[in-house]
Amino acid sequence: MTEAEDTRDDGVDPELLMLPEPPRSRRALTLVLMALVVVGAATLALSLRHEVAFFLSDPETTDLGDVTELDPADLRSNSMVRVAGTPMMSRAVRYRRVLSGTEYVVFPLAGQRTVYVQVAADADLARHEFSGRLVTFGQLGGRIGAAAEHLDRDMGLPVTSESFLLMAEKGPSSSAWALLLSLLCLLAIAIDLFLFFRWFRPIRDGALAVETAEA
Repeated sequence: MTEAEDTRDDGVDPELLMLPEPPRSRRALTLVLMALVVVGAATLALSLRHEVAFFLSDPETTDLGDVTELDPADLRSNSMVRVAGTPMMSRAVRYRRVLSGTEYVVFPLAGQRTVYVQVAADADLARHEFSGRLVTFGQLGGRIGAAAEHLDRDMGLPVTSESFLLMAEKGPSSSAWALLLSLLCLLAIAIDLFLFFRWFRPIRDGALAVETAEA
């Protein structure tokens, strides 16, 4: 029997049909892991949206004047601002970033409870003017959650997700890492989806057809 005769009428080699199917458990595990990669990368990229928006924002600093005269409704989050006020160091809290190890001090400015200031621990704390990124505690997520909880619970300050934090000396360029990390997340999602459709796409009829010799 020739190779052409050994091929079924539908063009599929019978020997290929006799091969064992891949283990279903391994296939299911692969699908689950690929789905987790997509979900995890998408979640991380979404959590960085405020950092990316700040990196792409206008670097020009807006002078807001005395902090006690500010109307919270006029404050625009994720912008560069300058405010004047007296630090209340008696209600300051220190915390350290896990990855960088940098230590910061967070404190309110006298006469109001809407705007708080974050400065590096080794910065000049005797000054009365601060400029940098204005952002809400809610937009920072868990990165400053412990400090916000300490201010609210132990210091008796009304810190909420809508309270503002002025991150002194932080400009748009300081968030370049977020753009890079977001692009890496999108790349991981694209590669994952490409491999998914490549490995698990259905086989079309005739894809395994064997060319027969001319009679």
